[in-house]
Amino acid sequence: MLALTALFAALVAAGAFIRIPIGTVPVTLQFVFANLAALLLGVKWGTLAIGLYIALGLVGVPIFTAGGGFTYVLQPTFGYLLGFLLGAFVAGLICYKGELSLARRLIASFANLVVVYAVGVLYLGLIMKFYMGQDVDAGAIVVSYGLVFLPMDSVWAVLSSLLAPRILPYIWGADSDVVRRLDPIDDYIAKISRGGSLSVRELKRLKRVRLARLCDAADRLTREYAPQFELCAIVNAKCGGCGEDCAFCSQSARAGLMPAGELIDGATYAEAYRAAEQAGIKAFSAVTSCVRLGEKDLSKLISYISECRGGKAERCASLGLLSEKELLALKEAGLDRYHNNLESSAKYFPKLCTTHTYAQKKETIKAAMSVGLKVCSGGIIGAGESMNDRISMALELRALGVMSVPVNILCPIKGTPLGDRKPLAYDEIRRTVAILRFALPYAHIRIAGGRASLPDKGEALFKGGANAAISGDYLTTSGVELGK
Repeated sequence: MLALTALFAALVAAGAFIRIPIGTVPVTLQFVFANLAALLLGVKWGTLAIGLYIALGLVGVPIFTAGGGFTYVLQPTFGYLLGFLLGAFVAGLICYKGELSLARRLIASFANLVVVYAVGVLYLGLIMKFYMGQDVDAGAIVVSYGLVFLPMDSVWAVLSSLLAPRILPYIWGADSDVVRRLDPIDDYIAKISRGGSLSVRELKRLKRVRLARLCDAADRLTREYAPQFELCAIVNAKCGGCGEDCAFCSQSARAGLMPAGELIDGATYAEAYRAAEQAGIKAFSAVTSCVRLGEKDLSKLISYISECRGGKAERCASLGLLSEKELLALKEAGLDRYHNNLESSAKYFPKLCTTHTYAQKKETIKAAMSVGLKVCSGGIIGAGESMNDRISMALELRALGVMSVPVNILCPIKGTPLGDRKPLAYDEIRRTVAILRFALPYAHIRIAGGRASLPDKGEALFKGGANAAISGDYLTTSGVELGK
């Protein structure tokens, strides 16, 4: 560290002589190196590097632009060197008191800049007034520093904030505590191994971790805590004519794309169930388009499920916002699992649907669990929500105890409110799935709608956190057949 301190002292000195001519006033790179000293070395060593630079100049080493020696204290620009010293202390204190996020580095850098200019201008005024006997020309200071130096130093503040994390591993070592605050993966895995859960703040930090590293770590968690891959299949038991206004769905009557259909008959249901069973599918789900399946159709579907009771594939259903009594009837008929997607965060949900509420969905999930049903619940991504919305949804699912989480990737369908939305970038999809694994280490994270549109049919997702999928077609879009 002493060698690094000496190196940065030398860099700060060199920065004073590296000048970029802008107009009639040259701009130096000194603030870049002074700020990097604080961001990279921290309070103690960063401040010491600046102090060493100043001390060497005061003893006569020619590293000040206007000469050297102790008399330099009386130079008007010496205040800026004192500003570098105090600014390095402040920046190091801010940057190293918490996580080394970009926001914290930027705050530290601009705090440094404010201190440098405040101390420098104050010292300049005092020297000119009391030592040189001159009046301070405030207008000239504003023009010189406010219009030339400050904008450029602001650029240096941003630049050094962006450069710091790339240099940190070479300063402290890849496995150091400092660098691990930039990349918390190992700490998070250790926390999960101790039975802990990541907080919303910790999950948000994963947005900044390198994608390849994040996906590799998510795959490690999957292999450790949820190694069994699971396939399920669905049958579109009743489609079209839905009275809900879900922005992504072509089955909504408001989209006018699909007329209302009838509930499938028992033979069709049984045939689809047997085909799934023979293919080794883990769970088979009947899905209907409605806010809640009507009493008559529900009665029919209960009989279909009862007739397939005892089969190897679990029986699942997605029938809308049913009551606890109705869910109990399904359970008694042989239903194993109930599906009801939260879709997104509570905050974003009203932008996807206004005809029922997030609270109603949560009530249905709790009711299903209360009668002894497993629950499958997830959401859709690429519908305009942020990563923070996806994290919020994951935490809701964790709080509810959901262990099967389908991830649907929006396939924009012309005629729906989201029909013109640009598909989500694959890297964003991969990051989302990996973060979901960290939020829900023990769950089946199921790649559902939209998988067929991916360039590798989702292979990268299954190597980065996902461990389940829907085989075959979905409700209104084509899917991927078993084995593909």
